[in-house]
Amino acid sequence: MEHHSTAGAIRRMDDGAPRAWLIVGLFAFALLVRLWFSLVVHRPEDFVFSDMWVYDLRARNLLSGKLGPWDTFTPPGYPAFLAALYAISGRSLAFVAVVQALLGAATAPLALLVARRVTRSTILSLGAGVLVAAHLPSVYYGGFLLAETPFTFGVVLSVWLLLRAAEAPGWRRALLAGLALGASTVIRPNLLLFLPLLPLWSWLGSGDGRRLLGAPNLRFTAQILAGALPLLALASAHNSRLLGRPTGLGTNGGLNFFLAHAPVRGAEYVEGGFTHRIVPIPNLMWHEEVHRSEVAFYDEGHFYRLGLRGILEEPSRLLASLDNLVEGAGVGRQSIWPGWKGRERLLSRYGPWFFALVIAPALAGLALRRGERGSRLLLAAFLASAIATLYGFLGDPRMRVPFDPLLIVLAVDAWAAALGFAFGRARRDEPDVPLLTTT
Repeated sequence: MEHHSTAGAIRRMDDGAPRAWLIVGLFAFALLVRLWFSLVVHRPEDFVFSDMWVYDLRARNLLSGKLGPWDTFTPPGYPAFLAALYAISGRSLAFVAVVQALLGAATAPLALLVARRVTRSTILSLGAGVLVAAHLPSVYYGGFLLAETPFTFGVVLSVWLLLRAAEAPGWRRALLAGLALGASTVIRPNLLLFLPLLPLWSWLGSGDGRRLLGAPNLRFTAQILAGALPLLALASAHNSRLLGRPTGLGTNGGLNFFLAHAPVRGAEYVEGGFTHRIVPIPNLMWHEEVHRSEVAFYDEGHFYRLGLRGILEEPSRLLASLDNLVEGAGVGRQSIWPGWKGRERLLSRYGPWFFALVIAPALAGLALRRGERGSRLLLAAFLASAIATLYGFLGDPRMRVPFDPLLIVLAVDAWAAALGFAFGRARRDEPDVPLLTTT
């Protein structure tokens, strides 16, 4: 009798919405892990070098007003985030660690809510949330002055708000989703690659195959963009003012594109007595020649042209660049960057295991599973922007990490379906109910 009561309680919990205490408990677990790591094990103030030093400098420049063309090289979102925290705390990097721990911890219950919409199971969504809470790179990057933690939070928040807006379309929900999407994009502009897929998702997710962009869906898309585009325009205007010419959210895209497709170890530019040097890890492992530029790295148009010229001269570079996807998936020659002294083996082994247990099942499930079409298509669109960034700009697992919570959600669903099928208890797919209303 006790066994049947327990089973019944589990079924009742699985059929309903996630309980508040589950969400609070998950957040508390994720927060404790991150506070311990970032305040005790791996404090950000002990690792201000390379990209971390650059972000710190950009933030201090924002506070002092001593801005120049180089401040356009990195997108303004994360430096602005740091500058706000510096202004509040007097540049306390411990305070930054606490705020990043809070954002990282909040990502876990958000992932749970996204998973609930994909799996329709509270138990499975709780499992996905726990995995996100304990995901090593998500914990690890909170101990650095790097954009990964707020961007990961922004990605998962944007997905949840978009799904929520789609379930009950209205301008307030759509505008809020757009604001989250815009704020995330000014931190990491690769979400720009998602924006062209937004109207396609709003159409396909509605289940209305009779017309392309029916009026309700077009209105829904416009409402989201009304929240996102002003933030993008503001960031672009800021950079354009510093450069004295129109530009986008960050001027590093041209150099990253060139380095992703050129057979060079890295690039150098000498300015006065200082040498600016960019050496991506994949290039470091594959090539020896260093490109010595006479043009500043923030001249993105020059490097886009240089990269395209090289591809036109040697189209085989496009095939060679497929290695970027291998590296970005974590099964190449590089480990997670930056390193962790004394834990190099842990980081190097984590990538292949994550690929085998999460990335491969997630992509397979995305291709093979039916039901909940709108939710899956939205996650697929976000992942498409990550894949395009890895291939076209920088084949580094670090660029994929912010999208790992989405992969974990899809992997949990795929494993549950596979195990159910293997044991003869395949879960019945939910009806393919339109996510967006079209009336």
